[in-house]
Amino acid sequence: MNDVIIVGGGLAGLAAGAFCARPGLRVKVLERAAELGGRARTDRESGYAFNQGGHALYVAGACARIVGELGVSFSGGRSPGKGLLALARGELHRLPSGLVSMLGTDLFGFGAKIETARALAMIARADTTALRDTTWTEWVERVASRPEVRDALGALARLTTYADAPEIASAGASVAQIRTGIDPGVLYLDGGWQTLVDGLARAARQAGVSVVAAAPVTSITRGRGRSAACTVVLASGEALAAHAVVVATGPATARKLLGVPTLGADLVPCHAACVDLGLSALPHPERTFALGIDRPTYFSVHSSSARLADAGATIHVMKYLRPGDTHDARANERELNEVLDLVQPGWRERVVARRFLPNLVASNAVVIAGARRPPPDATSIEGAFVAGDWVGDEGLLADAALASAKGAAERAIAYVTHVRSRAGSTVATMNAS
Repeated sequence: MNDVIIVGGGLAGLAAGAFCARPGLRVKVLERAAELGGRARTDRESGYAFNQGGHALYVAGACARIVGELGVSFSGGRSPGKGLLALARGELHRLPSGLVSMLGTDLFGFGAKIETARALAMIARADTTALRDTTWTEWVERVASRPEVRDALGALARLTTYADAPEIASAGASVAQIRTGIDPGVLYLDGGWQTLVDGLARAARQAGVSVVAAAPVTSITRGRGRSAACTVVLASGEALAAHAVVVATGPATARKLLGVPTLGADLVPCHAACVDLGLSALPHPERTFALGIDRPTYFSVHSSSARLADAGATIHVMKYLRPGDTHDARANERELNEVLDLVQPGWRERVVARRFLPNLVASNAVVIAGARRPPPDATSIEGAFVAGDWVGDEGLLADAALASAKGAAERAIAYVTHVRSRAGSTVATMNAS
């Protein structure tokens, strides 16, 4: 009998497993894929390390804090403060990163520069709790009157939240994320996010967790009675028993496995189209970052900050896809190639490795104004908990995933402790009689 079974071997599942095993519980992690990591996995091709699209670690976020609690070390570098460009009106412009560069950029006219500076000051001092149920669009319309300023603020929100959903996204959550992204900022990780995957897997195994890959789960049920266990059935037909389960998957998989059709059913995921590129050299090495202002694109040379290429450059180019829209994968790929043509003309002759991800899940849940993500114990099944970037009320993206993993683990530990205590009391009563 296992104490806790974790379904899902991504960041959230591995962290939850490590936390559950620390107090001595018997824990097993089951991952359906042949490799651990999920969307945090890093692939290597021809000497280039490719994350699943552009990934950045928020220095002050829950992910960095929690992997540190588990003893996982990492290194990396911040995005360079120079070579920053804005893409607007089909042209490149200097992307302002401070007051001096704001005055020098040709991205805005003078009036728009003043309005942008005022809006950024409002972001710095806004009450994010009060803005929790206000949409991004509503808030931006209050603080900026010029379309070009609203576009620039929207680009900043897309960059930090990985979502292009201004009509529904919480202004409070977006402003908080922008502030964290500006100060203390983000890191690109040496070796990619596989560093965190490997570190969490190592921490879990050292704590005594049995980590099993290529073990897809088909169903989870709970028996009847006060001492009944959860039964986790694998595709192989094997059935495993546990006092508690933590489902660390996406919401659709969690609903299916647990048989709870309402669990996270109202969440809105956001996706991105991505080109991951390895070049033998940059045609224009001074151009390391370009943010789309009037279209939802992003270009970054991650190897300019972190060790991600044996030689040359590792580049991520993304288009944030608006939820609910119909997307043409070929058209999106052409658009990303056009961004590369504009920022790094001559790139095509230097390609060593390239892949296109047409519909990558950037986040399983936009933080929606007026709504809340489900808590870890939202399953309505005794002893069953959930974790992931769509769970809990702390942070976005990997920060939400790790924060909810710790929360789910704490609940699972408390539940197993209660079950053990109840079983001990029953035995004591039987012996006394």
